[in-house]
Amino acid sequence: MQTISKTPKIFLTALILFNFVLMACLAYFFLNKDDFLTAERIDIKDRSGKNRVVIANTDNIPQPIINGKTYKRAYSPAGLIFFDKNGDERGGLAITDNEETNLNALAFDYQNADAVGILAQDNKHDNYFRAGILINDKDLSGKPGHNINRINLLTENGNASLVMKDNNEIPRIILKVDSLGNPSIEIFDNNGKVKWKQ
Repeated sequence: MQTISKTPKIFLTALILFNFVLMACLAYFFLNKDDFLTAERIDIKDRSGKNRVVIANTDNIPQPIINGKTYKRAYSPAGLIFFDKNGDERGGLAITDNEETNLNALAFDYQNADAVGILAQDNKHDNYFRAGILINDKDLSGKPGHNINRINLLTENGNASLVMKDNNEIPRIILKVDSLGNPSIEIFDNNGKVKWKQ
């Protein structure tokens, strides 16, 4: 008869005990639903007391802080906000649900504005929808909240496109497959006029 060596036996025993403890904890929490932790805002701070992560509902989401100055947020989402060691906002996950639209976004920021964003949006009173990735250059003027949108990879109302722009945000190349499956390539001059289309 084959026997189990001592080390795997200890591991197996510990695993079984862990499962019993886990099941007991889950049973306790599910049977005592009123004891679940609830909060309207949770601040995770570093040793100096500065916020590094904030999880909050729409009423308690912090306003954006850039270079130590507080600005007004365009929307009041529920979500999770990241901060750097200076206390400045550096991105986050935002879930916005208002009377007009559902807009969900994940953003990573430069020091003064959005750098990369992933979004999903669908409107409530029409059939408009879009989802995609937006990539921005840093605006070297230093104006808070300003950036230069350079690349958008989107599906919008059934039309899939890759849009590449110049540093004035003028589309220069658009690769597209429309909602009927028709592909196209467009190249534009620096005034936004079509130079070539296929």
